Amino acid sequence: MKNVIRFLSVFLVAVILCAAMVPSVFAKDFAPKINASNIGVNTQYLYSENNVSWLRQLTIKEDMLSSSGILNEAVLHPVTDYPYTTDAPHFKLEVEECVKTYTLDKESQKAAYLYVINQIGALTLISEPTTSNETKADWLRAQGIIVTEEDEKDAERVLLISALYALMRNDFYYVIKGEHYTVPAGTPLEEAVVMYLAAISGHENTLGSFILKFFGKNSFGDLEDYLYYTSLMALYTNGYVSVMEITTLPRDEVYRRLAIMTIRNYGLAIDSEKATTEELQQKYLTAMLGTHYRVSLDPASLVKSTINQGIPYYVLQRMAAEDANMTISHTRYTYEQCFDYVLKKTQRFDLEKEFFSDIYEYNIYLNSKRENISVNPNPLTATSLIKINGVAVVGGQYTKVELTADALQAITITSTYTVNGKSTTSKYKINVIQGTTPPPDSDLTGLVPTMGTSGESGNALVTDSNGNVLITVPPLSVALPYVTGVNGLASNLAGKVLSLNDKGQLVDQYGNIISQGTFETLPEGYKYVLGDDGIIQVVLMNDEESTTADSVLSLDDEDGKVRSIIIIGSVVMCITLILALIITFVIVKKKGNSADKVKARRQKEKDKKAKLEAKEAKKAQKKKK
Repeated sequence: MKNVIRFLSVFLVAVILCAAMVPSVFAKDFAPKINASNIGVNTQYLYSENNVSWLRQLTIKEDMLSSSGILNEAVLHPVTDYPYTTDAPHFKLEVEECVKTYTLDKESQKAAYLYVINQIGALTLISEPTTSNETKADWLRAQGIIVTEEDEKDAERVLLISALYALMRNDFYYVIKGEHYTVPAGTPLEEAVVMYLAAISGHENTLGSFILKFFGKNSFGDLEDYLYYTSLMALYTNGYVSVMEITTLPRDEVYRRLAIMTIRNYGLAIDSEKATTEELQQKYLTAMLGTHYRVSLDPASLVKSTINQGIPYYVLQRMAAEDANMTISHTRYTYEQCFDYVLKKTQRFDLEKEFFSDIYEYNIYLNSKRENISVNPNPLTATSLIKINGVAVVGGQYTKVELTADALQAITITSTYTVNGKSTTSKYKINVIQGTTPPPDSDLTGLVPTMGTSGESGNALVTDSNGNVLITVPPLSVALPYVTGVNGLASNLAGKVLSLNDKGQLVDQYGNIISQGTFETLPEGYKYVLGDDGIIQVVLMNDEESTTADSVLSLDDEDGKVRSIIIIGSVVMCITLILALIITFVIVKKKGNSADKVKARRQKEKDKKAKLEAKEAKKAQKKKK
C-alpha cells in the first residue's frame, strides 16, 4: 500500500509539472525565413509579439585596423538546446503544404502564379503550415484588403490569399527595396496582388515595354492579364515562344508551356506535344519540390512514396543520400527516426551561424590573439539601455571591449527597456575563444582609421596617394559606413562628387555605384545623409519609433500579465503538490512506525507469556519429582 501511495504522489507531481511547463515549452512555433512581426528581427521561434528588450542585431568585429577586418564580422555560433530550424512534425506539415501548393490544376494557370511569386523570391514564404487559410484571410481583412467568402472557397484565390499574406505580413517590399509599401485600404484581393507584384517585381519597365511593343497597350491589366504577360515574356525570352506566336497563343497554352519550361529547367524530360495532364502535374510537382528542397527527385519514386511512408519521408531519403551517402529504408526506420538521422548526419536543418534575437548565448572564435574586439549591440527599441560587462554604452554603435589572455572568456550584454516604471531586460552572453597567433599588421593606407584622433572632429579620412582628402567619414567607433576595397579605391575617387543613393550605396554624380559599400543596419526611423562638408551622418527621420515601441509594449504588457498568471498559478500548484507529497510521506511513515510499535509490543507480550509458561512448567516438573 505504501508503494502505491508513493507512486501516485510522484505521478501527480510529474503531471502538474508537465502541465505547468506546457505554456512555455510548446507555445513556440518555428519562425519563418523572414520574421513576420518585425522586419530586421531574426528569431528561431515565432512569437505573437517581439520582446521589446531584445537586441535587433549584434555585430562583432575582431579587427578594426585592417581593410579585411573592417569588412568582416566575427561569426556568431548560437548556443541553444535545439540548434535546428524545424522538427519532425513541422517538416512533415511543411512538405504536405508544399505538395498542396505545387499541385497544378488542369488548366495549369497555377504555374503562372507560382512562377511570378518565385521570380521575386517570395515562394518560400508561402508555406506556413500552422497558419490556416482562414487566419490569413482575416489578417488581410484587418489590413484593409477586401477578401470575400467566394475568394476563400476558390483554390486559385486561396493561393492568392496565401501569397499576398506572405508578402505583406513579411513586408517583403521593405526587404527588397529598403522602404515600406502600403496597399490602400479597401483594395480588392486581386487588385492588391497586382499592385504588390508590380511594385516589387522590378520588371515594370521591361514588362511594360514588352506589352507596348507586341500588344500596343500601356497597362498591365488585371491579375490574369499581368500573369499572362509575365509568363509570355518569360517563354519568349527563353525560346519557348516564337515572335509569330506571341499575340496568337491561347492563354492556357502559355501556362502549359510555362510548366513545361519549369520541368525542363529542373532537368526532367517531357514531350511538350504528347504529355498528358497527369504527366505534366506529376513532373511539375517533382520539379517544384526538388527545387524547393534542393534535392534530385524522381517522378515515379515520388508517386510510389505516397504508398509507403509519404512524400516527406522520400524527401528526407534524398537528403540523406545526397548529403551523407546514407541509404534509409522505409521498412526499417520510422519517419521520426529518418528525420533524426538527417538532422544529425547532415546540415540541412542546422541553424545559421548568425544572430537570433531569442537566442541568448553565442561562441565566437577569434582568428588571432587579440587584446580587444569591437562590439555593436543594436537594440530593437532605440531607447533601451545597453550595458556591456555592466558598463553603459550607446546602442547601435561600436564599443571597444578589452580582452584578457585567457583562452576562454565571457562578455555579457544586457538590454533594458523601461516605460512607466516597468523594465524588461534581455541578457546575452558571448563566449570569446582567443586565437593563438599574433594579429597581422594594419594594411590601411587609403583609409586612416581613428578612434577620435584624426581630423578636427575625430573623422577618418579617405585620401589619394598624394594625401589629398577625398571624403571624411566619422570615427570607426561610431557605426557608420566602411568603404570596400579601400586600398584600390582611393585614387579612383579623385575628382568625383560622392553621394548616397536611396539604397545607401556610395555613388558618383552620375549615379554610378563607386563600390559595394558596407553600411551598418540603422534603427527604424534613421537614415544616412551625406552632408555638404562630405561627412556621412545619421539623422532621425521622424519620431514614430517611440510611438511604435509604446504600442508594442502595451500589447506585451497584456501578454506579460497572462504569462505571469500562468507562471504564478503553476508555481502555486507545484508547491501545493509538493506539500501534499510531503504530508503523504509523513503519514505513511507514521503509520509504518505505529505498525512497527504494535508488532514489537505484541512480540514482547508473547515472549513474556512464553517465559511464564516455561517457568510454570518448570515448577510443575519439580513437584512431580
